[in-house]
Amino acid sequence: MGTRTHRTVLIGAGNVAAFLGRSIGKPFDVTRVGGRQRTCPIPRDADLYIIAVSDRAIASVCEEIGDVEGLVVHTAGSVPMDALRQSRRGVLYPLQTISKKRPLPASRVPLYIEASREEDYELLRELAESMGSQAEPMDSERRKYLHLAAVFCCNFVNRLYGITAEMLAEHGIPFASMLPLIHETADKMDVLTPSEAQTGPAVRWDEAVMEQQMALLDDDKRTLYQLLSKSIHDDKLRLEEDKGTRL
Repeated sequence: MGTRTHRTVLIGAGNVAAFLGRSIGKPFDVTRVGGRQRTCPIPRDADLYIIAVSDRAIASVCEEIGDVEGLVVHTAGSVPMDALRQSRRGVLYPLQTISKKRPLPASRVPLYIEASREEDYELLRELAESMGSQAEPMDSERRKYLHLAAVFCCNFVNRLYGITAEMLAEHGIPFASMLPLIHETADKMDVLTPSEAQTGPAVRWDEAVMEQQMALLDDDKRTLYQLLSKSIHDDKLRLEEDKGTRL
């Protein structure tokens, strides 16, 4: 006997839906029905339903699916599994920044899974394997902190890149001049903790340099500079205190 095919319905039209649509492989037979503007009805006889829509749209899609025998999962980091009404429910959360314009191999996208039934964990692990990814069980309570951490280390950091790009552009300096620094900062994380890797005037609390730099900023950016500098220096003091306690 051959491997059983799992009829899979993928609901959504955004970045995550696009990634899953091109990454899920056999034995999963995927039918894509689109997002909010879809005209294609949702099939009623699938083995697996993947809701890859915005957090606020999950509830309405869940209602639209209704009572089905298949496993229904969403892909959100901060929405609990029990937001789904179906008896067989779960979560398939990809911890990665995903953009349609940058195809990403699934091997670089860890999947955090949850299921209401033990046997459904195996179905989600099989799905991850079909993509060439890894699946790690994580419940809703811990996953919301995982998602929060991702917002800090990805979304907020990327906004700082945006501020950097705007600042440099105002003075005719290409953002590419920052790329060696960005890459080395990220590479350090393979061997150092973030606290150990931290450098810059806030670590030393070099007030002369900091005052000079803040004078170049508008009010919003100055406030951000002050908040981040204080956080950096407070972390340095905490690290020194911890070392002193251990000695």
